[in-house]
Amino acid sequence: MNTTFGVDDNGQTISRAQVVADALNRTLDELINRCMRDEGVRDYFDIGVIGYGRTNRAEFCWLGNLAGRTLVPISEVAENAETIEEETTTMVRGQPVVERVAVSRWVAPVAVESTPMNGALRLAQSILEPWISANPGSFPPAVINITDGMANDVDSDEELLATARRLTGLKTNDGHVLLMNCHISGGDDAPVVFPSSAGQLPDDTYARLLFEMSSELSGRHRAIICELFERDLKTTPTLRGMAFNADAVALVKLLDIGTRPAIVFNQAAEASSRDRTTEFEQ
Repeated sequence: MNTTFGVDDNGQTISRAQVVADALNRTLDELINRCMRDEGVRDYFDIGVIGYGRTNRAEFCWLGNLAGRTLVPISEVAENAETIEEETTTMVRGQPVVERVAVSRWVAPVAVESTPMNGALRLAQSILEPWISANPGSFPPAVINITDGMANDVDSDEELLATARRLTGLKTNDGHVLLMNCHISGGDDAPVVFPSSAGQLPDDTYARLLFEMSSELSGRHRAIICELFERDLKTTPTLRGMAFNADAVALVKLLDIGTRPAIVFNQAAEASSRDRTTEFEQ
């Protein structure tokens, strides 16, 4: 994750870890805004952020007052944002204008040369099992796994796949846990986003493993994706929740789609204090 991913709006090089952290922080900020009601932020769901950049092992990586917490209600996420100032450049009448803006953040870009993905998925399972037991009528949790490399805490692909399937085997009364995988590279290869079959992937063993690990998306997801990506819904019977060789744009789109169920509320959800958990993994 320390590898350069590209350049930011100010033309400065930016690491993969920074791109992921920025995308997660923006997504959290957007989710808070969508849960805002007249009386404040409604606890429609809980969020957890798992990373493995500090100690070479998977752990929850909230900043500040949330440090040490696991799943956190969205209202508490809103109350415990760290505010920092960043420089941003905008064009005004053809001239660049630099200004400082306040941004909220909950996670920081930390990276080491280790990818204990198996441990991260197992940690997610250990947290979601009691959550599901306490919330059996909820929407099923969504787990979004963002990585730039292969897991190095397993002896075989089969071991990682088995862990993923144990995770997606968990279910509420409304369905199974949704696992979406996003592989980021920042290279020149074209991203493959929400493939309908393994044949759309490059000839890469790791790409096919992520495909097998990823959940098949619901009909509602397919309708949204086909609209956004201008695909024919009638000829797209299935889609997997994954991206391979993702750039920053593909990452943001996957996060957007992955969190959409958390912000689509019906009357029953309005009457409930918490109806979904969304869990990000970095």
